[in-house]
Amino acid sequence: MSSITTLDKDTVLARARAAIDTRTRYVESLFDAAAAASAAHTAAEAARSAAADADTALAKAYKEAVDAGWTPAELKSAGLPAPAAPRKPSRRTSGRRTRPATDTPATDTPATADGTDSAGATGARTDGGAEVHQ
Repeated sequence: MSSITTLDKDTVLARARAAIDTRTRYVESLFDAAAAASAAHTAAEAARSAAADADTALAKAYKEAVDAGWTPAELKSAGLPAPAAPRKPSRRTSGRRTRPATDTPATDTPATADGTDSAGATGARTDGGAEVHQ
């Protein structure tokens, strides 16, 4: 007699549903965390935009005050801030320089006794993926 006949179908289904519910909680938690992260990134972008707008308004108001005859020293002594110098977009560089191209083959192909490489070419090398014959 098979052991399946000794099991209760409702018990087996209940165990399966419990296992699925346990795994589903992880997906629900992941979804909630992703939604919170998305909302935080949206809020951060809105804050950056608001800060940029405020910096622009400050610079405009400062320029208007100076154009109206106020000196930067007078504005500073009154406790008013000068606008920050506009930031130039930075170019991210790795700090590494690329090596100049050399005349050596891109791959080490053993030469045969007749002076050709294994592909049969004499003095062939690859340059950017294209074979160049010298």
